[in-house]
Amino acid sequence: MSEPPPPPPPEPGLCPRCGAPHDPYQEYCLECGHRLPPPYGMRTREIWSRDSPLWLWAALLALLLVALVAGAIVAIAATRGDEEGGPTSSIPVVSTGPSTTDITQPPTVTITPPTTTFGSTTTLPTTTVGSTTTLGTTTTTTGNVTWPAGKDGYSIFLKSVPKSEGRAKADAAAQRARNNGLSQVGVLNSSDFSSLNPGYWVTFTGIYDTQEQANAALPNARARGFPTAYTRPVRD
Repeated sequence: MSEPPPPPPPEPGLCPRCGAPHDPYQEYCLECGHRLPPPYGMRTREIWSRDSPLWLWAALLALLLVALVAGAIVAIAATRGDEEGGPTSSIPVVSTGPSTTDITQPPTVTITPPTTTFGSTTTLPTTTVGSTTTLGTTTTTTGNVTWPAGKDGYSIFLKSVPKSEGRAKADAAAQRARNNGLSQVGVLNSSDFSSLNPGYWVTFTGIYDTQEQANAALPNARARGFPTAYTRPVRD
């Protein structure tokens, strides 16, 4: 097939300012110097030439469309991977945070204190407070300890009862002291000791070598139900 013949050249035009005729592709009027408008075919070629800014905007728009289409494809693929339970990314994730170590809680240890029964056939345990020294203590049927014969020392007096009222109140105070957790509890006759006023039944707890030892144990006796307890020397 033969190519179609080229279109005929445009007819000469007139200058819009002075009306002088000019060639179809003439840029300026030779009479007045006015810039002439290009013919239709020339305008079309200039608009879509590489030097035209419209061509640049068209290229940018095409690149933007390509980027949008690629993003849509990636989003669809990620959504399909989530729905199918598969991995959504092939990029490995590296964790830089501290690792967590399971710590097993230590077992709970329950310590049950032994139960001490006070009776005629049971020997009371000796409890040492500070550096208390116990010499030759004995027990009676009531659970009271007796002051060692020939022992000069100190003790904590819990209650004093005149002998005219009987010994029952002193023994009751001794039993209450043992129930409250005090040790080496007994009842002595103040008339048997030169350091004490005669005529009293005295409920005591502890047999100590020095007054400092007795004073150190005094707060414990007061906290266990005998707020008026006090220390005294006990000598034959």
